[in-house]
Amino acid sequence: MNRKILVNFIKDKGSFSIAYFTAFTLIILFFRFSAEGEMEVLYPAAIMAFIYIFLMIIEFFKYYSFNTRISKCLNNSFYSLPASTCEHKEIQSVINGIHDRYAREIGSLKAEQQEYRRFLSQWVHGIKTPVSVIDLILQKSGHENTEAQHVFPKIAEENNKIAHLTESILDIIRLEEFSKDYIPSVIDLVDSVKRVVNRRKNQFIYNNVFPELQCASEAVYVLSDSKWNDLLIDQLVSNAIKYSKADLNSKKVFIGIEQQEHKVSLVIRDQGVGIPAHDLGKVFNPFFTGENGRKYVNSTGIGLYMCSMIAGKLDHKISLDSAVGIGTSVTVVYLTKM
Repeated sequence: MNRKILVNFIKDKGSFSIAYFTAFTLIILFFRFSAEGEMEVLYPAAIMAFIYIFLMIIEFFKYYSFNTRISKCLNNSFYSLPASTCEHKEIQSVINGIHDRYAREIGSLKAEQQEYRRFLSQWVHGIKTPVSVIDLILQKSGHENTEAQHVFPKIAEENNKIAHLTESILDIIRLEEFSKDYIPSVIDLVDSVKRVVNRRKNQFIYNNVFPELQCASEAVYVLSDSKWNDLLIDQLVSNAIKYSKADLNSKKVFIGIEQQEHKVSLVIRDQGVGIPAHDLGKVFNPFFTGENGRKYVNSTGIGLYMCSMIAGKLDHKISLDSAVGIGTSVTVVYLTKM
């Protein structure tokens, strides 16, 4: 017999035992002093003691059975407890509820860890490509004695790819701690767009693509987080430039800001290759590159997924519409300053 369970049982039933015998003693004393003549005490005392012992034996077996089996739940999550009382049933319900909640949380954490491993694997695979290209450029220039001014631009381009991939993985890691790095405030959306466009100026020029801001107001205020919103817009603008048509004619990326009651819509529309209809439902899935991913080797399938994650955490709504040969339009809906 487990001595600890016996000691705990005595402690738990101590107050009941004291109350039981105190009540019995008071009743005996009452009838002793109120009744005339001698009063039989031994017989009722024996009955009360027998009832008490019988009751304690039953309670002890229920107590012992429940407490010995409850420890087995640690090793077997599907172990069933012998819930013989309402208290035991309530404990069993609470334990099952805690187990189910933590099982869901552990499952969610495992899924997240699996996703992060996939991200890291994809990132490593992606960053190996520009490193290999740089190595080939250096080898080729060494054998052919190519002048530096022809080599440096190629190296710079591959270096930009490495920098972009590095920034992407850092942003994904920061998303894990989003709540610690989130400062909701009223921001000027027009200012955010101009800041992002200016940051991407060289990419616009290099790809012969030009931005066109369409907004009736000089300032439009929305509820968001300045840093994360800039990252969201930056990724969408970068995609718009990257997937624009590769021909000699210049293209445009139209950035429109439309004000409505209690909300503002930011629409980024390009004149790019467009996305096939059968891929539209999957564009926000992680690592999905679709048909265009086979044409553009630097597609990772992370950008739009990251945009959907950021938009969800900022409580913005994001949607995408596209047609092959016409272009792609992405809409982000913000809540306005009240």
